Amino acid sequence: MLVLSFEFGGKQMELTVHSPNPLNDDQWHRVEAEKNIKEAVLQLDGQYREVKATPALGHTQLEVYTDLYVGALNGQRGFLGCMRALKINGVLLDLENRAEVTPGVKPGCQGHCSSYRMQCRNGGKCVERYNGYSCDCSLTAYDGPFCTDDVGGYFEAGTLVRYDFLSDHGASPQGDLNVGRLGEANLTQEELVFSFSTHSAPSILVYISSRSRDYMAVVLRHNGSLQVRYSLGGLPEPYTIDIDHRNMANGQPHFVNITRRLREIHLQLDHYPMSTFTLPEASDARFHLVKSIFLGKVYETGQIDPILIERYNSPGFVGCLSRVQLNDVAPLKAALRSGMSAPVSIHGILVQSNCGASPLTIPPIPAAGDLWHMDSGRVPLRPSENWRMESSQKE
Repeated sequence: MLVLSFEFGGKQMELTVHSPNPLNDDQWHRVEAEKNIKEAVLQLDGQYREVKATPALGHTQLEVYTDLYVGALNGQRGFLGCMRALKINGVLLDLENRAEVTPGVKPGCQGHCSSYRMQCRNGGKCVERYNGYSCDCSLTAYDGPFCTDDVGGYFEAGTLVRYDFLSDHGASPQGDLNVGRLGEANLTQEELVFSFSTHSAPSILVYISSRSRDYMAVVLRHNGSLQVRYSLGGLPEPYTIDIDHRNMANGQPHFVNITRRLREIHLQLDHYPMSTFTLPEASDARFHLVKSIFLGKVYETGQIDPILIERYNSPGFVGCLSRVQLNDVAPLKAALRSGMSAPVSIHGILVQSNCGASPLTIPPIPAAGDLWHMDSGRVPLRPSENWRMESSQKE
């Protein structure tokens, strides 16, 4: 809500503009306020507007003999954010010059996140606070103050986690929310990241299903080696990538990153150099109608590769999975956080664990002094019959 209040001809006037979205969203907002002989106007972002007629009797000139205060008045808790392009009757006021000589006001628009943004790790978003900052980890597979705490779970035989992007009828379980978060219903690129440790093989680690025959799977074969399977249509058999150089079912934590852009696939395993693979030209480059992601085991009613079921699906993955993320969706974290509203289900026993992965520890750095405390910047305001003020600001 934005309010313009002034006294005119002995009468207090107030205009109010409501926005359907919060204004403290760290985005720029344009404010325009105008008073003339006939009316007063307050406008926000060029679309939300209120107009009131000014009194027919009384003064036609706004009589103001004090200074103009920007941000705060008389020690009150002031505006916390950034303001730019402040104009009065077409005259641009030099806010930056005033900021250099005003305590608590800094030129430019740099807050705590400009200094400490890198402390939010693993894709965490830095969020400005009144006297510091915090890290938003909601779109990551991590927790903690700096998004560095692993979120993992121990799977017993038969345990599976299922996260749905599309229902069996083709609609997103929560409207378009989950498909939008995944990127699009038909993917031309995706990034799958996870860690695991186990002594048992064979098993299915991750399986991404669709409402078509398309799928992607990461499995441990009988000898403990890793295999990635892509079936996007156009080929008689799934395209497979076999990592045969070592037994991954050795009880040690292993890190996997699989990134596909059209037909190009990049695979990063532990500390080994990244490997690049290319889908055949005959293969489709689009993952059609992505439906669900399964962890640990597959229980799917649609079409599924019988080889996966016969060779790898029983008795299921036994071990630890952590850091699971597909694009910006963290299915395992959603399953382990009861407070999160997500289309996720657990079958069997899943116990939260960090899976023995080495934690990424970042020493906390104290927030700097209150860089955003606004005192006041003052410029003289001459009396005028008509006045117009406009600025852009964010908080």
